[in-house]
Amino acid sequence: MAEALRQPLPTTRWLLAAIAPAAIFIATAVERSYQTDFWHHLARGHAILREGRIVNEDSFTYTVPGQPMRETNWLTQVLYALLFRTGGLEMVQFVNSLALAAMMAMIVAHCRRSSETLVLATIIGMFAFLGLWRLLLIRPQTFSLLYFALLYTILDLAGHRRWLLVLPPVVLALWANMHRAFPIGFVLIGCFFLAALWEAIRARGRAFLRDRTMWALGVCLAASVVATLVNPYGWQIYEYLATTSNRASARGIQEWLPPGMNLFVGQMWVLSVVVVIGALALPARRPTFREVTLVVVFLAFACSAIRMVAWWWIVVAPILAAQLAASLPKAWIAGAAPQRPTLTTGILALVLILMVVSSIPGLDRVVPWQGRYITARRTEDDLEEVAKHLRVTHGKGGRIFSRLEWGEYLGWSLAPDGYTIFMDGRMELYPDELWAEYMALMNGRWDCLQILDRYQVDFLILDADYPEHRDNLLPLVRDSGKWQEQFALEAARVFVRAGK
Repeated sequence: MAEALRQPLPTTRWLLAAIAPAAIFIATAVERSYQTDFWHHLARGHAILREGRIVNEDSFTYTVPGQPMRETNWLTQVLYALLFRTGGLEMVQFVNSLALAAMMAMIVAHCRRSSETLVLATIIGMFAFLGLWRLLLIRPQTFSLLYFALLYTILDLAGHRRWLLVLPPVVLALWANMHRAFPIGFVLIGCFFLAALWEAIRARGRAFLRDRTMWALGVCLAASVVATLVNPYGWQIYEYLATTSNRASARGIQEWLPPGMNLFVGQMWVLSVVVVIGALALPARRPTFREVTLVVVFLAFACSAIRMVAWWWIVVAPILAAQLAASLPKAWIAGAAPQRPTLTTGILALVLILMVVSSIPGLDRVVPWQGRYITARRTEDDLEEVAKHLRVTHGKGGRIFSRLEWGEYLGWSLAPDGYTIFMDGRMELYPDELWAEYMALMNGRWDCLQILDRYQVDFLILDADYPEHRDNLLPLVRDSGKWQEQFALEAARVFVRAGK
């Protein structure tokens, strides 16, 4: 692929190499769904810049005010805040899509190296794109995906360039300050180390300790672990990570549950498992010990939680490419695609470029046709209308209850005006008793009015599309006599405590 990309004019290979990265850029750039998990990161990024320090206590809720916390994503939060100041949500979304396109480019390049056919690499790249698509939001995990693909690339290339093993500790040091998923990098390096140890034992027997590759990977792994301690919290970051994941899993947060067939993510994952197992069983090529180790280890992770499925797709893509390439007709491997530019490839490349450019967030103000196919109104637009209503009608200050997903945006938007929220997506902050009360409110339990009174809630921002709100909480609030419906949009309903 590198040879094709050195050609200044588009060839078929150039076009093939660009398809999967372009697809993931376009799909994420035109996305208009609510950006769950983004807004509380943005709020904390603004707080860090405003106060000139990493803010280690809660200032956005009235349920756990001052609660100690750890901002393990602090560097990403600062980046979000700077990007948002520059160009708003559109700029953040643009950079997020670029990072994901870079990740996909590395996956396709890795598949190309393992299969020696760009056609197959492109097909598998698109297969991986479909599997990853529904997992991709504007959130710090984007950088984890990028660093994971980069680390996988480095480890693969280090088989012929051992000096590259100096880079993983640098990647992990940066990763540990941008997203809490960095320990998965240790798992990846560990799989390569175990494979090198196995090969050393097979080749050298009792003298396996003399194997330089094994030692290089072992030192790389140890150095990477040490490098992650270069963060504001040192070793305590691991204790915080354990608390976060355990609470999210225990509370049934969807992305921490096993991938089920009721979701597109689960359906694609099951299909990929079937395809990978079938490919490994093909007789034309025997998978290496390292490939089997990677498949088994990351399959186990993917079985445990939806958010772990992303690592599976990145890991198995080049393994699948190598297995399938061994059984394909030799003409595919020979690279028969023309090396010289043609009119057809030029036209197709121009179409692809126009699709990418016209999907850049915010260009609907400049590109007249973009607004015709990107028409969906963001949930954030409705929530901002709610926020404006509260500012104009009620001035500064008040306690809001809403879904935690909406609480993230409202907390960011209304915090400067003195409003606080019940809860947002930081699971580690909230004790089990508070979570139980939140779920009681979400489900419209018989005692929810008493809970609202106990927390002296001033405003309810309810979602009429949420079944439990529509069927239970909304009727209860309307009939209580304690709350007055004051403002309504398509889904959002604003209730104010009577006498407020």
